[in-house]
Amino acid sequence: MKMKNILKWSGSALISLLVFVLIRTFTFGEDVTNVKSVPLLDIDETAFAERFAGGLRIPTVAYTDRSKMNPKAFETFHSYLEKIYPKAHRFLSREIIGDLSLLYLWEGTNPSLNPVLLMAHMDVVPVTDASVDDWTYGPFKGDVADGYIWGRGAMDDKASLFSIMEAVEWLLSEGFTPERTIYISFGYDEEIGGTQGAAKIAERMQLMNVIPEFVLDEGGGLLSGDMLPINSLSAFVAMGEKGYLSLILTANGQGGHSSMPGTETTIGILASAIQKLQENPLPASMTPSIRKMIEAFAPAMPFWMRVFVANQWLLEKPFVKYASGKPTLSALMRTTMAPTIIEGGVKDNVIPPTATAVINFRLRPGDSIDWVLEMVRKIVNDERIDIEIAEGFGSEASNISDTNTPQFDLLATTIRQVFPKTIVVPGLSPGGTDSKHFQGLTSHIYRFIPFDRYQGKIKGVHGTNEKLSIKSLRDGVTFYTQLIRNTDKYSEVGK
Repeated sequence: MKMKNILKWSGSALISLLVFVLIRTFTFGEDVTNVKSVPLLDIDETAFAERFAGGLRIPTVAYTDRSKMNPKAFETFHSYLEKIYPKAHRFLSREIIGDLSLLYLWEGTNPSLNPVLLMAHMDVVPVTDASVDDWTYGPFKGDVADGYIWGRGAMDDKASLFSIMEAVEWLLSEGFTPERTIYISFGYDEEIGGTQGAAKIAERMQLMNVIPEFVLDEGGGLLSGDMLPINSLSAFVAMGEKGYLSLILTANGQGGHSSMPGTETTIGILASAIQKLQENPLPASMTPSIRKMIEAFAPAMPFWMRVFVANQWLLEKPFVKYASGKPTLSALMRTTMAPTIIEGGVKDNVIPPTATAVINFRLRPGDSIDWVLEMVRKIVNDERIDIEIAEGFGSEASNISDTNTPQFDLLATTIRQVFPKTIVVPGLSPGGTDSKHFQGLTSHIYRFIPFDRYQGKIKGVHGTNEKLSIKSLRDGVTFYTQLIRNTDKYSEVGK
């Protein structure tokens, strides 16, 4: 009888738990705010596509070895902007910062309002000689074909840059003058850390005592089921970004002739260290910012995923395990590591005395550079391996901006106006941006581009066949135009 009661109560408890889980699942997730959409601007897409393509034909490439950079390419780009956007250069002031970066100032009519800073960058990543022939259209030819504009920088980040300038030109053509001052920043070395570009612009603005109401830089973007297990369009707004660190692993041993190898070689020792790191990824967990992001995605998730998200108190561990197997989710939930460079022998019959590898890490907020270095040493646990921080740019993870602010509401409203029924999702950017250099000026820093960032393929951003669809151009210009207009409608912000 006692056992029967135990089973009875256990069954009742299980049913109650199941009912509670289902109720949480069906009621979880904020409905998309009912915001009235705005019509897309009637721009001449063909003409804009050609202006944009012209910018892609200028090879503003940033190299880690700065001696390889071509200042004339950036100067040509400056002149090109001046030529195709005459009104912007007549009504806005432009200052060249640190030789090659640009800072525009569009004076507002109400000096009591804090200004807004819109950002993009002129530089692009290099194209390797080995990959040039793999491009459908040349990486710096700026071809307009098959419904796309093709070329290095089409998505990262000249799409934002040209859409911002196009929006300014459009508004000036309508006789618009903002109430709130607008700053526009275009760095020239974002791809190599922004230390001489955006960092210098931030220093300049600090000297000018400029306190931005908010900063909007590249990052995030429009996401669909092609990239995440969601069933509707979502706008991913990065409220922070991961840190950046590269470690050099050097294996030391005995060199010699390959005909008389020892039991281990330096290349083998190094390979073993890399294998240990890959077999022992740094821990994944639901940080507060990631939790908020996952919860915001809930309305767009299939039912089975909403069960996990709505009931994290019960199912967090299996959800983290599931997410760890999905690259796009795993990258947000842990500090990632990836071997990117390996160097060793110089001849096929010579055992090298040393072999080196570079491991790149993207640091999750809360995981410091010192902590990662300590963890790597523990995992490798081999005295024959020297581990040191690589020279060059590196950074801790950024601060996380708050979503419960009128500044974020302004941005979210603008997104919903231009992209109706879109779920706005605050999250974390796995990559770095120039915006990190402005953390000393404001706590309201957002990263979002009004495009399908990956065009269905992650590798297109820095990979082969980078492109932007022509139909996206209207979206981009409409978004930045509406955002600038909305800064006036939200004039109570920053008083």
